[in-house]
Amino acid sequence: MFEWVWQPSRLVYMSGTVSVGAVFSPAYPGGNWRWRFWINGRLSPEEGKAVSELKAREVVESRFATFLDRAALKPSVGSEARS
Repeated sequence: MFEWVWQPSRLVYMSGTVSVGAVFSPAYPGGNWRWRFWINGRLSPEEGKAVSELKAREVVESRFATFLDRAALKPSVGSEARS
């Protein structure tokens, strides 16, 4: 299950209990949204900027989907794991 969860100062993308990225609000009005993609922490994060929250979310979601595909992994549904 994937979901976006608000935490102080950021919106975190979760896959179950694993955080895989975050989106950060602009520091000033009209500024860019920042995004960061990682796997459960800060191991070699990728980061960038986007013109909107939606675009920043899309980048994080896309990077995670690419990671799952390259690792030949599929998300599990509930407690039922699929390979």
